[in-house]
Amino acid sequence: MFTKQLVAMALFISFCYTNAQDCDLVLKGKIVDFHDSQPLELAQIYVVQLQKTYTSTGDGSYLIPDLCPGIYELSVSHFDCEIKKLSIEIVANKTLNIALEHHVNELEQVKVIADVHDNHASTQSSTRINKETIETYSGATLGDALSTVAGVSSLKTGNSVVKPIVHGLYGSRVAIVNDGLRQQDQEWGIEHAPNIDVNTASSIQVIKGASALRYGGDAIGGTILIEPSRIISKDTLNGHVILQGQTNGRGGTATTTVNNYRQSGWYQQATLTYKKLGDYDAPNYVLSNTGSETAAANLALGFKKFEYGASLKYSFYNTEIGILRASHIGNASDLVRSINSGEPTVINDFTHDIDVPKQEVAHHGIQLNAYKRFTGLGKLSLDYSFQFNNRKEFDIRRGDNAGRASLDIDLQTQNVSLYGLIDRFEKTTYEVGIDYMNQVNSPDSSTGVRRLIPDYNANKAGAFASVTHLPSENWILDAGLRYDYYKIDADKFYLQSRWEDLGYDQQFPEFEVNEQGNQILTNPQFDYNLFAFTAGAKYLFDDHYDLAINLSTANRAPNPSELFSDGLHHALATIELGRLDLKKEQSFKINTTLHGNVGKLDFEINPYVNFINDYVQLVPTGLETTTRGAFPVYQYEQIDARLYGIDASATYDFWIKKRSTEMNSTSNELVYNAVKLISFNTNFSYIHGTDSNNDVPLIDMPPAQWQNQLTWHDALIENLDFKLSNQLVFQQNRFPDNNYEVSIPNDQGELITSTVDISSTPDSYNLWNAGLSYAFAKANTKINLTVNNLFNTEYRNYLNRQRFYADDVGRDIQLQILYNF
Repeated sequence: MFTKQLVAMALFISFCYTNAQDCDLVLKGKIVDFHDSQPLELAQIYVVQLQKTYTSTGDGSYLIPDLCPGIYELSVSHFDCEIKKLSIEIVANKTLNIALEHHVNELEQVKVIADVHDNHASTQSSTRINKETIETYSGATLGDALSTVAGVSSLKTGNSVVKPIVHGLYGSRVAIVNDGLRQQDQEWGIEHAPNIDVNTASSIQVIKGASALRYGGDAIGGTILIEPSRIISKDTLNGHVILQGQTNGRGGTATTTVNNYRQSGWYQQATLTYKKLGDYDAPNYVLSNTGSETAAANLALGFKKFEYGASLKYSFYNTEIGILRASHIGNASDLVRSINSGEPTVINDFTHDIDVPKQEVAHHGIQLNAYKRFTGLGKLSLDYSFQFNNRKEFDIRRGDNAGRASLDIDLQTQNVSLYGLIDRFEKTTYEVGIDYMNQVNSPDSSTGVRRLIPDYNANKAGAFASVTHLPSENWILDAGLRYDYYKIDADKFYLQSRWEDLGYDQQFPEFEVNEQGNQILTNPQFDYNLFAFTAGAKYLFDDHYDLAINLSTANRAPNPSELFSDGLHHALATIELGRLDLKKEQSFKINTTLHGNVGKLDFEINPYVNFINDYVQLVPTGLETTTRGAFPVYQYEQIDARLYGIDASATYDFWIKKRSTEMNSTSNELVYNAVKLISFNTNFSYIHGTDSNNDVPLIDMPPAQWQNQLTWHDALIENLDFKLSNQLVFQQNRFPDNNYEVSIPNDQGELITSTVDISSTPDSYNLWNAGLSYAFAKANTKINLTVNNLFNTEYRNYLNRQRFYADDVGRDIQLQILYNF
């Protein structure tokens, strides 16, 4: 018995001795800044199991002594840094260096968003649309929201198909990047609106020039970056619901967004939108067959930490859009009467039904993204995306073909890109990237109608590098270079007569494959070497002024529509003819931006000039009668263009001192707070476009326009705002003369010659809008009541292709309810 007690005591003493020996382990290392590996002094390391805090020294070193073997939870923090939590297993002395991320970049991002006029970290001219403005356009289109920016206009086909124009350029010259994914949805056509739900955006940045080289060098007009809401590392569920009804179109929109965030880094996001509208009304008549129906869904699943993360996103957009019935004409006489009379030839009763002519579009997008940050270096991102776009256009067809699409095109696009950001240096940031795109276009040959765009396969491979350097607190310098190799391989049938009339039998005999009856099968193949370069400088005079200049040059290859169009474009009711001999465009642009913020006044002035060699434009050339009616003929041509213009915008806030309900606890005096009373916003844009070869104006240049908005905050009662806005659009007095003559029968059956005035521009017009907005402070609810075109003004927009046949829309009363949760 005594022996057993001695053994037990010896084992106990031995165990205690062993533990005493093992509890002298040490954890040490350095705490550094993630970007540049600079040491962080006075960083706090809290050990949960010990309930003790340790502090780093001047060189970033820390030491945690007297540790026993086991697993320890550490919480590491530093002023202006994100808290980092670690789980560490200690079995021996251990050295662990810890990198923390400063919030400086995130704070700068918030600063940029607050200042809508420009990006203070770049020399490029850019403007940001905030979330409140986007919510106002919840029931409208992306193009409508973008039109609030100085220098941005809209090219329209009716009121539902809206394309943005940036500094006079549109289509494939303007890149639209939705959450890092460049949109590929047959954007080359004039009436092909972006298939994007504006409700997915938290902010939209408009870059006016070919400076966003990461997304391609061919965006010589500009780049539109649509940015979703920021991911937060917090256990929370939030979102909003927007319901909107409107009188013009007698329909509305419903959209909801739900965000589910977790402290662990996992998140899910979903946005669903549905919109249904009937025929729009002009001030004096119904715009027959202009209704629309749209459904959209955007889903995201991801994991985000500062050092690494990944996401999977899916987007769906489906829309059916009616085309003004009066725009489809039966014969030359009807066309002349319709264009020259100023009144639609078809006016029916209102309906929600959408009949032919119409278009149906479905767009699917899948995006995979992963990134990893490397201590003391930067960030590496890998992206893959797949987009599928189906477009159907329906003409007025009879017999066995009634109800069949006249045009049915599938477009598949795959992109893969690798992007690197090196931000370890205090004053210099580098960006590099490579990307590849494959695109397959497949029109349905069973429609019974000649395919407007042929089968083709396109491949593009590109690389870019850019640098931003801050030599001092007052200077920002940046530069970038990009190269793309683009190849397009098509199979297209031409009428033998058209092929020879265009001289292609002599110019492109190598494209001929074989003859089939009165048609010839061809295999056009083109490849292009595309270069883009940008360089700029910005000087910040003080906290109130900065001046930037940016120089850029870029190439754009002709798009498939410009090369291959050959037939009736049903959505526009026009015949379009492309050209195989088009060369790549070459743009040289100088962009200057002066920004100032003086007290209550914030302003920006942006003059620019853009010289474009081999500029491609679409111009009317005459009339062609087919078995389906008489249609204007538009043909692509190439000239040298000179564009210059100026954008100017400003905001001014009037403040008053308002007595508070509280007393100063020290002096026992009344407290007065500064309260914003009135906000005034104005912007003006003017562009001058000239065909340098012939010294004549360019077609489809936006006229000068001036927009103003006055907001009375807390009008009459608290949280009630009143808005009054005005849009003055001047007449475009610079336009080319593309009128043509046609022979039509008069009342006696004799042929007479009549001029089709397809060139003259509409008169100037002045639109007034008014609105009330009331926010329920505790219920997170906001009600907006808006009246657009308050005085029911008759007008026609020069950039609306339906202006030849009808007036634009009249008064529209909208009621919107927004609930945040």
